[in-house]
Amino acid sequence: MKKKLFTIVLLFYVIVASGCINNVEQTDNQTPQVKTKTYSANGISFNYPSNWQEINKTGNYTIAYLKDPNAKSDDNKSGAVVEISKKASDGIPLKRYYEDVKSGATSVAGYQLLLERNIKVDNATAYEFVSKAVDKDIEEQYRVILLEKKGFIYMIACGTRSPTYLSDEEENFDIIINSLKVR
Repeated sequence: MKKKLFTIVLLFYVIVASGCINNVEQTDNQTPQVKTKTYSANGISFNYPSNWQEINKTGNYTIAYLKDPNAKSDDNKSGAVVEISKKASDGIPLKRYYEDVKSGATSVAGYQLLLERNIKVDNATAYEFVSKAVDKDIEEQYRVILLEKKGFIYMIACGTRSPTYLSDEEENFDIIINSLKVR
């Protein structure tokens, strides 16, 4: 009897260990790690997908601009981009600056706010909003994050144009946002 009970218990553990009756879904298709490069200039550093391209874009406050060359749009513009800007805070509270940026976005045709939340970027509280709008009959989606560090306000603007959507690029955007460091 002891031998039979031992065999049943052993069989039970083999079945559980094999995943046949547990609640954990086992899969051989583990998400591969995205290979990255490192951007380090203009007082910031971050990782970004190695297949993305750094673009030399000038603007009043733009300090980094990247695009996914494989992300397409319906009008031959970049399907996915990230622009990082830096501006002296000049004593303006971050929350007010965030509200002004968000308010300015409402003037774009078809604007719709999808999400607002606070997150941590480089150990600082950051404000984020996600929205969509329409440009020349093409849907655009935006993820905008603002944080303040060392007397400057940094804005990370992630954007996509149909048929590329934020959900298609979420992992890539997260790589950049989660690795951003102000030096």
